[in-house]
Amino acid sequence: MTDLSTANRHALVIGGSMAGLLAARVLSNHYNEVVVLDRDVFPQAPNHRAGVPQSHHAHGLLPRGHDVLTRLFPGLLASLAQAGAFHTREGIPILQVTPAGKLPAAPLSGQGEYLAFSRFLLEWHVRQWLREHTNVRFLPAAEVTRLVSSEDGTGVVGVQVRYRDGRADPEVLHADLVVEASGRTSKLGGWLQDLGYGAVPEESVTSDIGYASRFYRRPEGFPAPWHGLIINGRPPHNPRAGLILPVEDGRWHVTLGGFAGHHPPTDEAGFLAWARDLPDPGLYEAIRVAQPLTPIRGYRTPTNTWRHFERLARWPRGLIALGDAVCHYNPIYGQGMSAAAVSAEALETSLKTGRPDFEQAFQRALAQVVAVPWQIATGEDLRWPGVRLTGAAVGPGLRLRHAYGNLVLRQAVRDEVVAGAFLDMIMYLQPPTILARPAILARVLRGSLAHALRGKGLEHGGAQALSPEQVSLLRARPAATPFHAPARTA
Repeated sequence: MTDLSTANRHALVIGGSMAGLLAARVLSNHYNEVVVLDRDVFPQAPNHRAGVPQSHHAHGLLPRGHDVLTRLFPGLLASLAQAGAFHTREGIPILQVTPAGKLPAAPLSGQGEYLAFSRFLLEWHVRQWLREHTNVRFLPAAEVTRLVSSEDGTGVVGVQVRYRDGRADPEVLHADLVVEASGRTSKLGGWLQDLGYGAVPEESVTSDIGYASRFYRRPEGFPAPWHGLIINGRPPHNPRAGLILPVEDGRWHVTLGGFAGHHPPTDEAGFLAWARDLPDPGLYEAIRVAQPLTPIRGYRTPTNTWRHFERLARWPRGLIALGDAVCHYNPIYGQGMSAAAVSAEALETSLKTGRPDFEQAFQRALAQVVAVPWQIATGEDLRWPGVRLTGAAVGPGLRLRHAYGNLVLRQAVRDEVVAGAFLDMIMYLQPPTILARPAILARVLRGSLAHALRGKGLEHGGAQALSPEQVSLLRARPAATPFHAPARTA
């Protein structure tokens, strides 16, 4: 059996976003050289880049992903804090307002540190960490155009690359392992068909989400104790959702989203009007007095897809796929970066087996990892009229799961134990089955019975994110001046 940790082996990673960077970090412990290929030229400082338009929109790193990054990149979080990432030991990290009301939120009170940052700041520091600490190097402006097959057709031995800056003719780069992590637009399915592996089964959900985002300066003396806010939509009637996340340099990253073809506008008046019509007025009142720092950026993801590579009867040696190239979820649930981190852990586990033919076993193990966030996101998407699932059956139990989910939320707003279980699930710390454990089930059913006897419904009214006093304080302030782009200099 070949020992991958000592063999003279080389790996290529297609894609330099979070999934590719995390994979490169894991591979650096097992391969002599790891090269990350990307179509983009990486920025010289933390900033957006053309190949990651999503970075203009708010990204959260869930606790599960936070734990993985802390382990794989020692000192990374301290570097982010030094670079201006938001960090505090006081207040409420994130307040979540659900269709049943706001969830209990325990303040930090010095017991832990909350750290938050933009996606582009995180990616820049991860790239720097890899350059300084590992045998990983980056090859920018390199577009992979096809896989190179072994002579017997049973494996992949490299890729053909076209350089987008015109510095060289297309060339073949050889490797012992090729990792496809190029994201949603991956062409791997077609490449595999070209090599004779057949069509890749796919499962898709047409959530047709659109969102719009901008950065704001956090207002001085903001009266609420929370640092971030999530306001969920109210299916099936109000498709609007929104969030405020604190990021580096005293800024808020604000994203408004809409489901099933309802898309927030990107003009100043329309953006504020959409925020005003959210199920809770707290976000609107907050950004009304916050100074906008950037233009409003829009983005749409009509369809989210799970490519079932694990179902292919044959799989080539020397090739694996992970990240959005395998499964991309509705981004409004904030699972992407954390799912990439857990996928990297699955790769680490597979490599530690030392098996030279680990590739197909990894794809099957990854499918089990992917199934949890896909189930959560798709189940929520299917609450909205017009959303369709193709490539798989919806299942007769969906309505029952939705009904039970409503009961969980109704109990969670007044029961810290149920709220904790619910948050552990959506924060990727526990599987969805945590909500079916006998202790949680009993609390939900007892609370639902009591609620029914009082004749109460699910919907709540009034402000939940802000108290009446906080709303009054904010409404007494003048609205912030509109954003004006700086004049260009010759």
